Parts: sequence; C-alpha cells; structure tokens
Amino acid sequence: MFAKWIVRAPMIPKVRRIRSMAATLCSLAVLSATAAVSTAHADEIDQTAAATMELGSVVSSHGFAAGWGGIESARFIEYVTEGPTGAPTRATGILATPDGTPPADGWPVVAWTHGTTGLGPTCGISTNAKADAPHVRRLLDRGYAVVAPDYVGLGPGAATVHPYLQSRTEATATVDLVRAARRAEPALAQRWAVAGVSQGGHAALNTGNIADRYAPELDFRGTAAFAPPSNIEKIFTLAGPYVPTVSGFDGLTATFAAVLDGVRLGAPEAVAAVLTPTGADALARIDRRCEPEWKAAVAGITVGSMLNRPVAGSPLADAITRYMQVPTSGYRQPLFIAHGSADRDVPIPITHVLLAQFKDAGTQYEFRTYDADHGGIVEAAWPDVLSFVTRVLAPA
Repeated sequence: MFAKWIVRAPMIPKVRRIRSMAATLCSLAVLSATAAVSTAHADEIDQTAAATMELGSVVSSHGFAAGWGGIESARFIEYVTEGPTGAPTRATGILATPDGTPPADGWPVVAWTHGTTGLGPTCGISTNAKADAPHVRRLLDRGYAVVAPDYVGLGPGAATVHPYLQSRTEATATVDLVRAARRAEPALAQRWAVAGVSQGGHAALNTGNIADRYAPELDFRGTAAFAPPSNIEKIFTLAGPYVPTVSGFDGLTATFAAVLDGVRLGAPEAVAAVLTPTGADALARIDRRCEPEWKAAVAGITVGSMLNRPVAGSPLADAITRYMQVPTSGYRQPLFIAHGSADRDVPIPITHVLLAQFKDAGTQYEFRTYDADHGGIVEAAWPDVLSFVTRVLAPA
C-alpha cells in the first residue's frame, strides 16, 4: 500500500518529522474513485454584475425539458456562490419537491452532495442523474425537499474549472443552493440537513462545519457523511520525485493532479514551483474531462515524475492543507459518519484517524461501520442515515 513506498523513499529531514503520521494513515492513497483535475481559468463572473449579486441569489430557474431522473418536480437552478478565490461566481444544481401539499411550515430540506463525477461543465449532477436520482427519490418519498449542487465548475456554463476537493467551495456551493432554492420555492422550510457520499461526504462534513455560521438565517440541523475522504493532504505533502511506481495505484496520479490543479487557482506560484514539464502536462491532459476518462488521460505518468522537489517544506504544503483539510472542531449540530469495512477506494483507516482527531478536539459524533465496499456504502447505511435525518429534521 501507500505506506510501503513512504518507508522505502529517501528520508529528507522534513519528511522524517511527519513519518509517524504517514504510518498511521497506512491506507490513505487508494483514492482512485475520487479524482479530478483541470487547468486554471478565470473564476469570477463580471465584477460589475457580481457587486450587485447576493450570495445565494437565483440567476435562473427552470424545469428540465427531458426530465431529470424521472422526477417531474426537479428543476434546474443557477445561482451565485463563492468561487475558488472567494470572488462571486455562478454555480448550478437541482431542486426537487415531494408530491402533494407542503406542510404548514414548508418541506424540510436535505442537501444531497454527490460523489466524484468529473471536472468539467458536462460532468455535474444536473446533467447526469442516473447515479443520484434514486437517492433523491427516496428522500422525496419521505417528505423532504432535496437540493443537489453540481459544485463549482461542474454545471452548464461554468465560469471556472472544478476545484476538486476544495473544502470551502464544496461547502459554500451547498449552503448557497439551499438559499437559492428557498428563493425559488417559497414552500421550503428553514430547517435543513446535509448528506453525501465519497467526495460528497467530504463536502457534507465541510458544509456541516460552516452552515449555521455562513447562513444564520437558516435552521441547520445536522450532517451525514458516507465514506468521506479526509487527511489526504497529509499524504500529498509527503510526495516528491522519489515516489516510485506502485502497481495498482494508477489512479493516484489523477487524484494528485486534480488537487494540484485546484490549488493553483488560488496559489499558482506554489504549484508551478514544484511541477516538472511532465507534471504540467498531466494537469493539461485531464482538463475538464469526466471521470471515466481520467485514468487513460494520465496513463504513463507517475506522481514522482510530476515533481521536481519534495512538497514538504515548500509553500505548496501549506496551500494543500488549507485547500482540502476537513475541520475537526466547530461542528455545532449532530454529526453521523458511515464507512464500509471493505472499502478500498477510501479505506476505513482514513475515518478512524479522523475520529481520533474529533475526539481530541472534543467533537461529538455518531459512527457506524458496515460490511460494504465503497460502491455499496449508501445502500448498506441508508436505513441508519435516514433515521438520523428524520430525527434531526423533526419539528422543534
């Protein structure tokens, strides 16, 4: 696994000081199912227009001409949120409402944050309903309205590339879609929760951490995360030219390129300083491709060949940490995490480390394991997650 090549790699002083953490996170590198990459483009909408737009404002809203996953009530929403540098940008997502008459105080809302779909404007959930529509339908059937963000850069007309695994924009895109949905549909309640899987689990944790501070006008109730990647930045900061080729880890190159390409939206000099021409080529090859194309796009490129120096000790190490770190404190509402014991894409030791960090920080949480792999975790944990959502969204 990943830890083996860390042990064999030449030990430089900066790496030696964090070797114990690498040993603890022995399985973190197997993230081939959660990768994306893109090249840097302008991320702001016209600033004259942006100055008049409030975060969560609706730019446009309409139904789907061909439907969305068989859900007739689903509609497309384009709205204003934060871009990768913090400037306003446009993002997209869906809103779906249950059949029938809403309760007197409105339908409570669940934000569904999806797993990795790609990195370009044709890869988001609004244009690819197949994987997520069944989950949305089941929430609708229980009387919840559902919003699902594409994430920044993944929807039609995106003004920026997708900043893959950027904690801040995953969270703000989710909260601002809830705001926009309530403006587009008055029958939505103020109370809401978030649930998501894989990349969406990462997004859910980050959303739950900022929700009630970022949008105090809403009534945020809780977070459910299925198999969330975390602590990956600690592995990426160990990378350097000495990283050997490891059989079975072809997807790691795309994952690493994805993160670097997102980081360079806000810290271009830090990324450029460590990339070889091969590394720059890896980022260019995978630009705006959807997930099925990633592995072939970077075939023949290794993590070691992408770097001209160790990441540890460079400005990039801090930039990566700020970009993708999952907070371990500051959660003020209930938190539920589900993980499969047979997960090889986001191995369960990742979450065990995160839970230890939660404990050290005094963060309260619920955690359950399931006899499931990455692809099966939603089905395995769904009854427990639905019970959690029902509990936290109950009227006060």
